[in-house]
Amino acid sequence: MTDSASPTTAPRGTPWVERKRKPDGSERRYPCALEYASPSLVVVSYVMRQGGAVFGTPIDIPRGSVSYGYFWRSRPYTVYRMRAGDRIIAHRFDAVAGVRLREGQVSYRDLALDWWLTPAGELIEEDRDEFEALRDSGAFSPADVAAVARAGRVIARAPTRLLPELAAIERRLGIA
Repeated sequence: MTDSASPTTAPRGTPWVERKRKPDGSERRYPCALEYASPSLVVVSYVMRQGGAVFGTPIDIPRGSVSYGYFWRSRPYTVYRMRAGDRIIAHRFDAVAGVRLREGQVSYRDLALDWWLTPAGELIEEDRDEFEALRDSGAFSPADVAAVARAGRVIARAPTRLLPELAAIERRLGIA
């Protein structure tokens, strides 16, 4: 799968890599497993080998939970849908830019602002101060700032619009 090619023929469970480029230029790589790939969407899974506040989460994530990562080529956010069996633990949304879907990997630029959505419907925003400082320093382009605003508007409506879409995708993939 290249950035403009048809879906991969790689089978489900194929090792995949999530590459996140932070605003400071550093890169983080996360080994995942492919769940689904098309020219516009890649879904990967990651088993949480540790429990607790994984990756600094404000929500306790049970050991062995699975995080399903959704990466769209044209959307200004990613979604991580964390599940323990049939139970949704939480959703995490990251504002992003430059999503690239390639054979064996998904890569993107992190725009610093993140949100958590609890099963009770509480939306928790993280890193607003970091985003604003980066914006004010000129680290983000006007297009990046606009992408963050668009992501925020979508995420504010996530329970009624985005979560049903994710549930439908998971039913088609046999995850739910």
